[in-house]
Amino acid sequence: MTHLSLVCSIRGLCNRTPIVKVCVAMAALSQLATPMAQTASDTTLVLSRGIEQTRAKAYPQAVATLKNLPNRIPVLSDYASYYLALAQYETEAYGDVVKTLPNVFKHVPVSPLAGEAVLLMASAYNELGKPKEAIALIRQHYQLIPRQRAEAALARSFEAARDLVSAAISWQRVFYYHPNSDMAPDAVNALGRLHTTLGGQYPPAMSQAVFARAKSLMDANRFPDARKELESAILTLGGADRDLAKVRLGAVDLLARQFTKAATYLKSLQIQPGEADAERMFHLLTAARRVDHDANMMYWLEQLEKHYPESPWRLEGLVSAGYIFLIRNDHARFEPIYAACADTFRSDPQASFCHWKLTWASYLRRPAAGDRLFKEHMTQFPQSEKIPASVYFLARSAEESKHYAAAKSYYTFLDHNFPNHFYATLAKQKLQLKNLSAALQDANVRDFLTSVLPRRAHASFEANATTKTRFERARLLTNANLPDLAESELRFAARQDGQPQVVAIELSRMLDKKGAPDKALAALKQYVPNYLSIPWEDAPRSFWQAAFPMPYREAVERNSRLKSLDPYLVAGLIRQESAFNPNAISVAKAYGLTQVLPTTGRALSRQIGIRNFAPKMLFEPEINLKLGTLFLTQLLQSWSGKMEEVLASYNAGPSRVKKWITWGTFREPAEFIETIPFAETRDYVQIVLRNADVYRRLYASRPAAAATSAVPSVDGSSRRRTAQLASHRR
Repeated sequence: MTHLSLVCSIRGLCNRTPIVKVCVAMAALSQLATPMAQTASDTTLVLSRGIEQTRAKAYPQAVATLKNLPNRIPVLSDYASYYLALAQYETEAYGDVVKTLPNVFKHVPVSPLAGEAVLLMASAYNELGKPKEAIALIRQHYQLIPRQRAEAALARSFEAARDLVSAAISWQRVFYYHPNSDMAPDAVNALGRLHTTLGGQYPPAMSQAVFARAKSLMDANRFPDARKELESAILTLGGADRDLAKVRLGAVDLLARQFTKAATYLKSLQIQPGEADAERMFHLLTAARRVDHDANMMYWLEQLEKHYPESPWRLEGLVSAGYIFLIRNDHARFEPIYAACADTFRSDPQASFCHWKLTWASYLRRPAAGDRLFKEHMTQFPQSEKIPASVYFLARSAEESKHYAAAKSYYTFLDHNFPNHFYATLAKQKLQLKNLSAALQDANVRDFLTSVLPRRAHASFEANATTKTRFERARLLTNANLPDLAESELRFAARQDGQPQVVAIELSRMLDKKGAPDKALAALKQYVPNYLSIPWEDAPRSFWQAAFPMPYREAVERNSRLKSLDPYLVAGLIRQESAFNPNAISVAKAYGLTQVLPTTGRALSRQIGIRNFAPKMLFEPEINLKLGTLFLTQLLQSWSGKMEEVLASYNAGPSRVKKWITWGTFREPAEFIETIPFAETRDYVQIVLRNADVYRRLYASRPAAAATSAVPSVDGSSRRRTAQLASHRR
């Protein structure tokens, strides 16, 4: 009996002649509709059962469950085919495997399992004694497979085909270019075996491969292995390559923080003039810098200028040495170094950094020179990350000169083309001022800006047919209790299909439901790395909420307001500190949402009556928020409510900030922030303040009342304490 006819019977309706026909009709419709409604649900449940059987290694049962399923569930036929083939492979039905898996390759849209299907089918071909077919298959679909796995599969197939030289070459690619992968041990074993078998026919490794392996090992802090690799290379390589291996051996000690040992060894080297020698000098400069030996550092910088003036290693030396003097505020020493960098290496991206440091130092001393310098920076380096800063301070200069039309043009351009940048938050404030809102724009300024800088790109958030299909597949997989496959489907779509900004919303929502807001945010940043350049009005609210989530909102707001703090600033800080992961642990061993050090947590816990404090308590969101907001309040009090100094102290420590504020007579907070020498701290302050502005736009019930509470005022004379503003909102 169908649901509708059952309802009719219960109500006694079918006993009443006038409506018997209605009941019959409803029942008939129900009998037709139910199988249609249940088909997708039933097949996904069968798919789920078959996949679980495969994962449980119940392979014969899985084959029986999945055998006829691909044709019954076309939207997920690739999943049914792949897991059927996997079960067939494990039951040694290799011929069936090669018949089943083409369904995966042919699937539209491209299946996330296509790469795995290639590897499985290649293995089946090898088992069938058809390695040449396996090799052709891997080569045809090479781009679908991670490089190290593709090369390992090729190597095994070449061995099966008795093409041992080609097998050795493929294993070498794994060994040299992927030494930290899970394929590396197999490569080591295979190459040892092949070297013995091939003897004189064994293909020698190219020098670039040897150096690539050594670099990968050093990057992974596998210093003994890197040393062993380079020592072996010194014995086998010749000429310039041998010299380079010797120099890189010294670099291993340098990275292992054995500075004196590295310097002694590198000084003793006798090598031919060339890039290896230039690299040697750079490493010697670095060793001197790491032990604060300025005279030796400058000596090696001078040697680089004398012998290798246009070498990339001299550029690295200039940037490295200049930074040491920059963080000491030693203008007399860092400005000539950065000038040499900007003048000699104009086409290198690092020249932009050097030029900006010169521009900013000169502007602080002589603001009147700012217009020329900022325009010069924009013209020479249109891709510079300091374009927003240049535009903002050009606007400030025009505003101070009462050239309101020019100022409005700069602020408007900044707001439109860098909509979610820190300086755009300041520009928005400025555009509300009476003199600027009433002004017309300056055509000459607009022409200059559009001639130098590219126009902003618009993003579409209308899901196309492929994306809609991906969402349907992910929904079906989720309903089938296969959340891992649903997530991988969306991740593949974000990489593959060209609409990552649309997919990221759905993926973030899925991860957030799993209780992983940090992973949701990380996914959006990974797949939409330019998300901050998307105009606010182009994206739906759901996108910005995914980019700026606010889990623990009630606790954040309550603890913030108890301390007279702006909750949106606190949310912005948490987003930058831990991405809302309550179990986050930093490199410095700070814990939890607001990243509190255990020593700080212990001291603060006494003030709020927490007994028997233990560091693990910092992983509890409520306790962490109590302690973090208390710490932030105390910093506000110590800095008289100056939020930019508070945030800089939160990141770099108060002692450094006390030194930095003496480096100039800053006319507004933005000048102090831009002067912070540590890129990490400077970015941190700007990002947290920008975050607060975005959170306010997204979540505040009365955003107009809080428009300037966390973003520093562009007028230094009107800097007000965020805590006071927050108290007015309650």
